[in-house]
Amino acid sequence: MEEKLQWATLKNFPWMVFFVAIFIWIAIAGVNYYYQLQGGFTGTGLLFPISVIYPNQFLWSGFVFAFLFLLTGIFAFRYSEKLNVYLLFLVAIILVLFGNLSQGNFDIAFLQPFYLKGRQYYTDAINITNGTIWLRDFTKNLDDFQLHTRTHPPFVTLLHHWILKISNIETLAISFFAIGCLSFPIFYKILSYLGFEELRKKWTLLLFAVIPSVNIYLLVSIDSLVLTSTLIFLLGFARIFNQNKIDVWSFLFIFSGLLLTNLITFSGLFLFAFLGCFSFYFLLKGKWNFVWLSVMNTVLFVLSFLLIYATTGYNHLETFLQASHSENPDGFRLFHQPFIYFVTRLEDIAEIFLFLSFGFLAVFFSKKSGTEVFENSKINILFFSAISALSAMLLTGAYGTGETARACLFLVPYFLILLKDINSDQFKILFYLCLFQTFGMQMIGNFYW
Repeated sequence: MEEKLQWATLKNFPWMVFFVAIFIWIAIAGVNYYYQLQGGFTGTGLLFPISVIYPNQFLWSGFVFAFLFLLTGIFAFRYSEKLNVYLLFLVAIILVLFGNLSQGNFDIAFLQPFYLKGRQYYTDAINITNGTIWLRDFTKNLDDFQLHTRTHPPFVTLLHHWILKISNIETLAISFFAIGCLSFPIFYKILSYLGFEELRKKWTLLLFAVIPSVNIYLLVSIDSLVLTSTLIFLLGFARIFNQNKIDVWSFLFIFSGLLLTNLITFSGLFLFAFLGCFSFYFLLKGKWNFVWLSVMNTVLFVLSFLLIYATTGYNHLETFLQASHSENPDGFRLFHQPFIYFVTRLEDIAEIFLFLSFGFLAVFFSKKSGTEVFENSKINILFFSAISALSAMLLTGAYGTGETARACLFLVPYFLILLKDINSDQFKILFYLCLFQTFGMQMIGNFYW
């Protein structure tokens, strides 16, 4: 009887959506591949919607770590009820480590993303002799830097420089990983504020660790730092919902996340767009408190960068305008390359979904009982504010070169909080599908840019 019940549960998963999603991906990727082979240009890679992938070297050590990742995920989820919060965080970190060590060894997983091909922040960081002068002249010398340096605020490269000044590339890699791993306790606290019951918090955190985008990019990516800083921002809003008031700590979390994110990446504009969408929703309800929250954060943000300019000579606005021009030298792509504009918008969305996993897509788009993801009004406000903010950014032409699974890593928590009330059996199947997809992706390729 138990076996029949388990089989019935398995059958109840939205497999139709799951396989339709895979079919659509294969079909679009096939059409894109064929079109480009015929000499067409879509602005995307050949493996639509994956922007960057290098073949795995398939070292024996990589196979060992890949299976350790698989076994750790299976046993951790199965015995999650027995894990205390500290063991839970440790397991989440181990899952990310084993997933990335599937590439073969420490050098490939930890170090090569910094130095390989000499096109990263690291290349510019090791050439800095005086950080103060370099920061002052950053905008003037922008065209001389590597691609990622000239399309980001200077503090990313300076962070590399400061760590390397006192230590080495190994310390740099471990420091970035450690900062990225702070996302686990912060996200866990967010889940608590949003009313997740204890076991569902543990399951959601484990899922967070094995989601393809998080597992792949949390190790040494700059975007793992962004994930942590944006979660600090989200923590403030979750705290407000929990307490039904805006207190000092909530405000500090929101402002700290806002400032830290914008020091690292121009994608921090997402948080301003989020503030706008969030405030607009409550303004329609006649509530002005979030409008004033947004205004105060904006004023403090401007004052912070004016202070930076006064003390260092660095002009954040000028750098942003130059960086935007370097990515779109011919102006708004819709006006001069409308076909490529629409295809790359599709690529951006498709890559985010692919790296969330097909299992997640099945639940997200399912109409079956037990898979309802829009049952909590407060979570819906957070999610749709985030989606509206991202949509606005995509419409402006942001992420024109793809890589949105990495660059939009900060979006993953907004999707995962939707799983608060789905059926436990559906959650279990989703977790294992996600685990095995990440296992497969980590085995076949390296997705660092």
